[in-house]
Amino acid sequence: MSTALGLLGEQSYRDVTAVEIARAAGTSPATLYQYFAGVEEIVLDAVENVAQATAMALSEFANGTWATKGLPGAEQLVVSVLDCWSEHKTVLRIVTAVAAEVDPRFVQAFKSVTRPVTRALASAVSRPMPSASARTALVHHLVVMLVSSAGAQQRSALTAGLSGKAQRDALVQLVHAFVAAPEGG
Repeated sequence: MSTALGLLGEQSYRDVTAVEIARAAGTSPATLYQYFAGVEEIVLDAVENVAQATAMALSEFANGTWATKGLPGAEQLVVSVLDCWSEHKTVLRIVTAVAAEVDPRFVQAFKSVTRPVTRALASAVSRPMPSASARTALVHHLVVMLVSSAGAQQRSALTAGLSGKAQRDALVQLVHAFVAAPEGG
């Protein structure tokens, strides 16, 4: 798996083959196929690790009390998410891209990885919302921004040349403004 993730971190997901992974790992494709049906299954298996790491990294944020700390609480949440996901950016990038193609396995994988973040944000929304669906939409869009930022920090061409710190600081402000801060605050 680590060989596969290394190759996937260097190349496009669509360009990496099971044969290439097996050769890079110093084994035969037949051996790889004993454990995985192909590259997609390797990524989906890695999702379990990312989901567990995310849940552990955000365990103290699950009840929403982080939001009562204002801007410092929002910063703690954002930094925890980005730090965790930066360690797993290859898997996160692939899962996000393939989920966007509406592959049900990857949609489920995306939900699995982002569920702890969704819960942490949803439990903290304190501003009045016009409906439950508006609350869900707000949380969903904040999660998507965090996912995008976690993957984009190393791709400055996609972020107008912004530094990782500038991106993080902007996310902190957004999370604080739309989750933790009172309306108009």
